[in-house]
Amino acid sequence: YQRRVRGKYPIRRKINANMYSAFDGTLLRDLEHIDSTVTVLSTFNNGGLEMLYKNKYQAAPATGEKSFIVNIGKLVDDLIDNKVPSVRHRVAEVDFDRYSITYFLGPQFDAVISRSMTGK
Repeated sequence: YQRRVRGKYPIRRKINANMYSAFDGTLLRDLEHIDSTVTVLSTFNNGGLEMLYKNKYQAAPATGEKSFIVNIGKLVDDLIDNKVPSVRHRVAEVDFDRYSITYFLGPQFDAVISRSMTGK
């Protein structure tokens, strides 16, 4: 449930009650996924973001107010021949209003992305 307040961003007031992880049964706010390109994210010290590492979800580092998390997506991973892996991540449900800001970065629509940087 979200509501829009006069020109501001939507605020969700209701906690999910039925979106559980197929991986480990954790109650989720956002499903497990891998981004497609590059995501720059600030969580402003809000918890909930988790990343899959060595077959276990772990809390992402807090960003504070002056730092960011840069997440490499699958398309970038493929383009650079898996030199920097994309990371499966999710947002676990929390009992407070969680704020974050994301910026999604992708190639131009006419970019040639049929081969990796090494030609593979």
